Amino acid sequence: MDERRQLPRWQVKREVKAWLPQMQEFRHCIIEDINLKGMCASFSKRLPPEQPVSMSLSFENDFNLMKVEVNLPWVKEEQGRYVYGMSFNKIMDADKDRIYQYISNYCSEQFREKWWAV
Repeated sequence: MDERRQLPRWQVKREVKAWLPQMQEFRHCIIEDINLKGMCASFSKRLPPEQPVSMSLSFENDFNLMKVEVNLPWVKEEQGRYVYGMSFNKIMDADKDRIYQYISNYCSEQFREKWWAV
């Protein structure tokens, strides 16, 4: 498969709750990998088919939610989960900083390896 990403993705495998306003519900998901332009996340249920999809989520166990709007360029079903490629349409600079801080704090080994390979 051709790699079209402009930035490396960091493997985080972090379970989070995502608030989906269009469905008026929280869904548990796993952020598989992430960078400042997008992420891969898996859900136990399908996301709504309309695009773009708005969601709020947090990497930390607090109520400081990151609000993003994503496009879903691809989806695949894998081991009973729906895995989505997500590209950020809308994300605040402060939330990009939070992603950067999370990666540098919790994925420091990957951060050093991949950041300098770009």
